[in-house]
Parts: sequence; structure tokens; C-alpha cells
Amino acid sequence: MGMFERLFSGHHGKRSHHDSGYRNDDHHRGYRDDRVPQQPPAQVNQIPCPSCGTANVPGARYCHQCGGGMVAAQCAKCSATLAPGARFCGGCGQPKS
Repeated sequence: MGMFERLFSGHHGKRSHHDSGYRNDDHHRGYRDDRVPQQPPAQVNQIPCPSCGTANVPGARYCHQCGGGMVAAQCAKCSATLAPGARFCGGCGQPKS
């Protein structure tokens, strides 16, 4: 079959490269797609900010994102540690003061 016949004949009754026994998701296996961003390596020893949850380096006294103190906030009523960004205590329901 000539080049033009292959180009213009369509796939009527003929197998395409997708029908050659490979699953559709297998024919690109082994090739790296540089268009997909790679995940950054996991940050080890990072401390989340108690106010906004941003990872900070160990020993930081203030968050580099929001400027909040790195000491976890506590509930004024029951002294439970408040989750980052919490508006109410998860233990007793008291609004954050």
C-alpha cells in the first residue's frame, strides 16, 4: 500500500496503530511527559504555622507567610489546642478569642 493510500484510506476494515494489541494507555508507557510538572520533594522537618498552616523551618518564632506566632493557640475556656485557621474550639465549641 502506498503512502497516499494509507493516508486517505481511513480505517475502514483496517487496523490502526491503536488496534494493534496494545491498550490505549500502554502505547506511551516508558516515556516521560515533560509537560506535566513534577511534584516537589517532600519537605522534611517543616513545622506548620498554628494560624495559617504554612510550613516553616524549625526554630522560626514567627510564620514567614502570615507573621503569626509559631506557638499554637489555645482555647480560653478548655485550654485545648486550636487547629490552624479554626474559628471555634473543636473540643468545647467556644469561639476563638
